[in-house]
Amino acid sequence: MTAINSARRAYTSGERLERACLRVAMHIRGLWEEKGSSDTRLLDGLFLPDEFTVVGKSLNYDGRGRREHVVPRLVVIKECHDMLERGEGDREIAKFIRDHVKIVLISQEEQERLDRREQLALRQTMPSGWTFGGDVYARLTHAGIEWSRTHPEIID
Repeated sequence: MTAINSARRAYTSGERLERACLRVAMHIRGLWEEKGSSDTRLLDGLFLPDEFTVVGKSLNYDGRGRREHVVPRLVVIKECHDMLERGEGDREIAKFIRDHVKIVLISQEEQERLDRREQLALRQTMPSGWTFGGDVYARLTHAGIEWSRTHPEIID
């Protein structure tokens, strides 16, 4: 006979997303406090499942290509560190993560256009003049990548 753990409860998708973002924020804080830095991999699937972050795919995506963070993970992590420097709390950082960690599936050619130095050189940066609070999809727009939402329930 299997025992039922009464401490567990069912969480809505929104609650799971909030909890995931808060866990990531707390891990970023912990590493930052201990080492002065953290790891961009905290913003990937293990902590933030694709069901919460993959919002669309390019019109040229054919099943091969890549999962493109619309705001590069390095840019997001650096801003989280800046938020910590300013004394912001885990809940503010979690909200920031929720608002900026979004993935669009793109083709190999589109990825090369974004990343390569001889093309746009936007592998780990946003377009010139972009600031937080601006369009998180600015890199895709700048690269001329047309895409459609695959998960309309995930809102910006």
